[in-house]
Amino acid sequence: MNGAMPVAPVAYEVDSQAAVVTLTRGAGGNVLNAESLEALRTAMARASSDPGVRAVVLRAPGGPFCLGMDLDLMQAAHADPGLAAKIIALYVDLLTGIQSSPKPVIALVQGAVTAGGIGLVGACDIVLAAESATFEFSEVILGLIPANVIPFLATVRLPLQTLKYLILTAKKLSAREALGLHLADEVFPEDRLASGVHAVLKGLFRASPRALAETKQFLGQLAGEQTERACVLAQAKLLELIRDPEVLQAIRAFRDGSTPAWFAKYRPEHPLVPKEGT
Repeated sequence: MNGAMPVAPVAYEVDSQAAVVTLTRGAGGNVLNAESLEALRTAMARASSDPGVRAVVLRAPGGPFCLGMDLDLMQAAHADPGLAAKIIALYVDLLTGIQSSPKPVIALVQGAVTAGGIGLVGACDIVLAAESATFEFSEVILGLIPANVIPFLATVRLPLQTLKYLILTAKKLSAREALGLHLADEVFPEDRLASGVHAVLKGLFRASPRALAETKQFLGQLAGEQTERACVLAQAKLLELIRDPEVLQAIRAFRDGSTPAWFAKYRPEHPLVPKEGT
């Protein structure tokens, strides 16, 4: 048989009672599609049910951490409401599985995180980032909103006004800026990232597994009803937006290396902040 076998989107191993879940398609941006979402959901379920696992580390060494949903998949979903509903449900199930896992889940972020990747990271209990990491809510550029992401961040990691600002502006955050907003919990220089993760795992392994699970469950109960209702609303809103012809045009433009029709440049004739004396 000619050609190399395709690389599985996710690798899984248990090392010293830590389940290490690795996104392996960095060259392609570790984009999320049916295959990768299923693989991630399976890996999380496996780690959650394994009595020999004390914590989970989600990582993506080399290249971006996750650039959100696969544009080819989004284009296909535009024409197939059933496929769109399936992908949206898979994504929500994955994030719910991360949040509800009895094991602490650590996101080890190197490189860029955009769009749906933000939800993947934000659903984790602890976010450790290298200084090179960046975070960006980029959905509005495609004519979408991060509806499925918001329920897992709102009031848990980010207040609603901060979410509104980040979504409306599609501002790219540095790791340090993400830390200041609590989108990340700790930031390390690249050469200290390994020791930083080791220190966090060392602390978790000193704790009672039941106490850690009970903590997650109790905190989850406090926001549970609100999150569940928000997820239902989010899925309906996304299905509506994905069917919009303008969204399809934007997706095609990005795939072709172009920009959507609504892209414009801001060239003011007068300064918004006048200089003193003018």
